Amino acid sequence: MLWFMNLSHTPMAKWHLSLIDWQGVNTILDEGCGGGKNIQRMLKRCPTALVYGIDYAEESVKASRKMNAHALGKRCFIEQGNALSLPFEEGKFDLVTAFETVYFWPDLSKAFSETHRVLKDGGHFVFSYGDRENKAMARWEEQIEAMHLLPIEEVTQMLTEAGFHQVVVKPKGASIHVECVKNSTQRRKDYCSLSVFTFGGKGTPPQFFCQETELANN
Repeated sequence: MLWFMNLSHTPMAKWHLSLIDWQGVNTILDEGCGGGKNIQRMLKRCPTALVYGIDYAEESVKASRKMNAHALGKRCFIEQGNALSLPFEEGKFDLVTAFETVYFWPDLSKAFSETHRVLKDGGHFVFSYGDRENKAMARWEEQIEAMHLLPIEEVTQMLTEAGFHQVVVKPKGASIHVECVKNSTQRRKDYCSLSVFTFGGKGTPPQFFCQETELANN
């Protein structure tokens, strides 16, 4: 099953990773690391960074460790853990990622607060979410008991309540790229982004737009 997930998630995983600003990223946490393929990709993208991974499932931890055995204990550290109670100190990571996993978390508000806690000031939280208006994604939600898709505007509101700023939403097919920052006073880029949501009538999927406003250089 894990090998199939690594394979089937590859196109979307590469797209999500391509949207990340990797400059200044030295410590990374991948929540719900699954088979470990994204950890492998991040180790290659950031050849001097330390990459950590956690997963709730023992099977996933074993598979992820096997895939990244060459870097294990050196630049790569993978352990069993829970997104609702992360086994890391406050302010440890520059970047936290979570791909194809957030919609399985039973308490998003608590998980988002935990992610906020372990991020450094100015650190980014990047994750994929499912578009509940997409028919294929809706079918998956019907078939998988533990999968729960909330309206994306509710998810972004939870992020704001957890203390995140600059919440950016970018959809592609059935997947939604979400990125936000801990503390609005520190930015890696010279613009701030605002997500705008528009909703049509019944049966019309929501449209998402990202507006970018340049900040004056000091």
